[in-house]
Amino acid sequence: MRHASIRFVLALGWLTPFAAAQARPLPTIDAATRVVASADGSELAWPELLDRLARQDAVFLGETHVDDTTHRVELHVLEGLLARRPGKVVLSMEMFERDVQPVLDDYLAGRIDEAAFLAKARPWNNYTTAYRPLVEAAKAAGIPVIAANFPGTLRRQFARGDAKAVIDALPAESRALLPAEFFPASAAYWERVDRAVRGHMGFSGGGTPEERLYETQNLWDNTMGDAVARARAAHPDHTVLHVAGGFHVAWRDGTVAQFARRSPGCSFAVVSIAPALELHGVRPDRDAAQADYLVYAAAFARDWNEGNYAVSVPAELRYRLELPPHAANVPLLVWLGDRGSRVDDALARWVAAVGDGAAVAVVEHPFPELQPDLALGGRYAFGDGFRADYSRTAHGIARIVEYVTRRLPVDPTRVVIAGEGDGGAVVLWTSLYGEWLAHDFVAVAPTDLVRLSMEALPDLKPVARSLLLVAGTADGKRLQQVADDYTKVGLAPELAPPADLDALDQRVRGRLGLAPRPEPAGEPFHLVLADDRSPRAREWARLHADGLRAAGKRVQVCLASSVPADAPPERVRRLVVGGDGPWPVASFAQGRGLPLAGGPFGGTTVVVLPDGTSDADRAAWLEHEKNKVLKRRSMFANIAIATVDGELALPAVLQKLKAMGRSRVLVVPAVFCADAATMQSLQASVGDAGAGMDLAWSPGLGADLLPAGH
Repeated sequence: MRHASIRFVLALGWLTPFAAAQARPLPTIDAATRVVASADGSELAWPELLDRLARQDAVFLGETHVDDTTHRVELHVLEGLLARRPGKVVLSMEMFERDVQPVLDDYLAGRIDEAAFLAKARPWNNYTTAYRPLVEAAKAAGIPVIAANFPGTLRRQFARGDAKAVIDALPAESRALLPAEFFPASAAYWERVDRAVRGHMGFSGGGTPEERLYETQNLWDNTMGDAVARARAAHPDHTVLHVAGGFHVAWRDGTVAQFARRSPGCSFAVVSIAPALELHGVRPDRDAAQADYLVYAAAFARDWNEGNYAVSVPAELRYRLELPPHAANVPLLVWLGDRGSRVDDALARWVAAVGDGAAVAVVEHPFPELQPDLALGGRYAFGDGFRADYSRTAHGIARIVEYVTRRLPVDPTRVVIAGEGDGGAVVLWTSLYGEWLAHDFVAVAPTDLVRLSMEALPDLKPVARSLLLVAGTADGKRLQQVADDYTKVGLAPELAPPADLDALDQRVRGRLGLAPRPEPAGEPFHLVLADDRSPRAREWARLHADGLRAAGKRVQVCLASSVPADAPPERVRRLVVGGDGPWPVASFAQGRGLPLAGGPFGGTTVVVLPDGTSDADRAAWLEHEKNKVLKRRSMFANIAIATVDGELALPAVLQKLKAMGRSRVLVVPAVFCADAATMQSLQASVGDAGAGMDLAWSPGLGADLLPAGH
């Protein structure tokens, strides 16, 4: 059996100006989609669909914001309409808010460059790979682009008080950004909204459509519907193409209903673009009521979302990506950490190791699990399913490389796939059985060697360009056996003895084609750990040391007892939170340095003060809670302060949050790094107070306190 027999079809076609050499042929839009007319269930060819859409006054494209093939379809529709109605198309977009219309107009007219446009227009995080092609096509064709969405600055004002009073108090220039009148959504629409957000942030829904007139969802839909109506009135002989999230336009409701109310007599069509893993498995008979036309798009890649990217495999394989500023044809490091490794920590480590010389992608564990200190690590394979698990991850790695090298300014000829421990085992599997990754591989102290060594060797020579095996402290004999077996099939690994972290960094830099990092000179900085018994504390201290080394400084991580007596005070940094250390409590006043609870609708970060916290620090933390400092970073983020015992003990705080309807909570002690015993004691203290809540844990603030850009 050949373990590399799984194949997948790519669904990317638009290449960015900086895309590198194509790895393999891509399917056409026809091959990557299936188009169905809902009225009679008939299959349509693309020319017929575009002919029909060109006869409409308005076309609403309902999208999944982060699906790559969906964005190809949107560009195809825009280009098709322009070909049929040259100069008679208006592009309207949810992705820009009304108050940035002048900036958008200036860019389209060539009065400002793209850098100035992006700096002022508040584009979405995935603008470059998702929406830039639409804007650039519109610019090239000389057609208007409408910033259609409700301004976020005004939305926050609406949330703070009586909406009618807010509207009446707005200055004329702000009032002009709003529809002249707001209309209620249908009861059926609100039922859909309530189903979509149930269980989030204590949201329970309810109320009549009139009572919910100024809720955010209805503000968005009214404003976008009004924007399309205004565009149609201003350009009566044009087709207005509006691009928005599918929820806003499905069932001709939401934005579409608001447009129809404002533009009686205008013709329009709703097109649903839905990602699908298997085009032959879709159900147009069930989806017919959602839109006039159903476009099923073969799922391939997910764009930036919640801090990571993903490619489509049987289950999502997430990864974090860091691209150097002003990157141009840089190499790529794909890293798979060990079981106990946190993704954020690994990303920070390798970004520091390669500097601005390479892009870094860190793969998240497909099977997350809590570590002894309650930090989130995980596995790449589970139980007897390791063969399928490793294969899925290997195919996911291939898709990561293909997506990043096509969509971003990354050199596809300089890719290194590396991992440690459990991640090293995945690297070994992928180097042997992967069919598309003709790159360099580095496996550091790989685990699972017994099972790996029992697997059949492939009939064909692996495509991997090279394989470096860095031994751990054990299993040297078994690793040699693996090397011998790989040599038999034409992939002769280079064996290296156990290496310290600095030596490993230099090896990886060499594989990426980067020059060795020079040894820093001068007097060393001393980063002082209060206690080095926790492996994670040592890891986080190294991350802080990496930042100083990247700046050309010598650094030593040590305990207080190891600091030389004559060390200048300015070269001694105690890794402690609070007091008069480098991170006084006042430094958290803007919310920076505090982790956010995860999830699309945010949550509450509970900061637990350790025993011995001074009265001044306790008062400062409580002031941060009162000021809701995390809302400075996210409108959905909350903060609460707890203590080890007393009236603010963690169980009491959780009960209070539960009563407020908050269910997603991240618990973090207000220390640099807590050990496993401390975290397990905190967890045990919760008891039944956490029942029904989504509790996550972080063992300290050390990693979040890394300097920006580290």
